[in-house]
Amino acid sequence: MNQIYRIYHPEIFQGANKRKNYFEGWYYKLIDKSKEHAFAIIPGISIKERDVHAFVQVLDQENNTYYFRYPISDFCYHPKKFEISIGDNVFSQNRLLLNIRKDGINICGTLHFKNIVTLPKTILRPGIMGPYSYVPFMECYHGIVSIHHDIFGQLKVLGKTLDYNAGYGYIEKDWGRSFPEHWIWFQSNHFDNNDITLMFSVAKIPWINRAFTGFLSIFRYQDQVYVFATYTGAKLKRLEVSNGYVRVRIEDFRFRLDMKVLQTEGGAIKAPTNDGMERNIIESINAVVKVRLTDRSGDLIYEGRGTNTGLEIVNPVGTDCCDYTTGKK
Repeated sequence: MNQIYRIYHPEIFQGANKRKNYFEGWYYKLIDKSKEHAFAIIPGISIKERDVHAFVQVLDQENNTYYFRYPISDFCYHPKKFEISIGDNVFSQNRLLLNIRKDGINICGTLHFKNIVTLPKTILRPGIMGPYSYVPFMECYHGIVSIHHDIFGQLKVLGKTLDYNAGYGYIEKDWGRSFPEHWIWFQSNHFDNNDITLMFSVAKIPWINRAFTGFLSIFRYQDQVYVFATYTGAKLKRLEVSNGYVRVRIEDFRFRLDMKVLQTEGGAIKAPTNDGMERNIIESINAVVKVRLTDRSGDLIYEGRGTNTGLEIVNPVGTDCCDYTTGKK
């Protein structure tokens, strides 16, 4: 019963019985109303043979990054709902409380999240991974905690008070043994319209001594959440990384989703491997994405531009779905 409950509630802590080779982390994206103060806050744990600890990572809009280590004994969790604490910091679906005073860095304050939009659930789709949510022993699992929410509150960062009232946020998470060898990920919920969220992820997925390319994408427009994924029968028709852009096209039997992301400079954050939090990757929270959604007849449903886009491109060469140079099959 506990395992089924965790599958249907991917946002809660999944690693209660893990004693080795495990990580779990949550990703909070915080953007203020002015779009001048963007932060990614990543709390988590790493349980590896050579190193066991909890952590809070911070990435800001100027690409400054901080990695704060805590003893694993400072990590606490609620068994039935998403609420964790690391030291004096508290993280949940509707609240974030930071009280970081380490290494000469002070980041403090409380943010509340309201009007939370979550991913609709079904038996075959208990989370964004769909039926793969039920598959044991995968290298990495992915969950979406909040597609979009309003932020209220303030943070005091390095002596400066930042107002997040009427800002927007997004929360997702990952857990398992290690991040994939190759992946691309981007996300934005800052479009001209207030009711739009976009997320795309593609990665090389180990599978029974082989590997396949799996992808996930959501596009929320007004009251509709469109899900495109390997398991929905959607096809990744174009995936190109060149000339400072990422270009993606996804099609299913009803819709076509085109995305074009302008790459920007990022900051170095740590990602999990089988040996620990030892991999440095570059993430931006200043990228810009253009998106166009049409039906298969070509009729336009939405076209627009998103800012404050989170973007990670990690070793894309080698993913076997498309030619990264031409974007052709």
